[in-house]
Amino acid sequence: MKVGDLVRIKPIISPIMLALTWPESIGQIGVIVEEVRRLYIPAAKVLVLGEVAEFDIDELEVLSESR
Repeated sequence: MKVGDLVRIKPIISPIMLALTWPESIGQIGVIVEEVRRLYIPAAKVLVLGEVAEFDIDELEVLSESR
């Protein structure tokens, strides 16, 4: 995954993680605007629903890669 890729936010199975994530964003499509790390965990800042939010890489599904 890299900046410019279109991604879909995957649903979270764990009820604990659901409480920590932005529920309205689940299933929505966004674009990666920055690659980041959260305590050594790869993450990305994603523009979704008109706001920038940070998600772990395993919470994202790549739909279209930028070239």
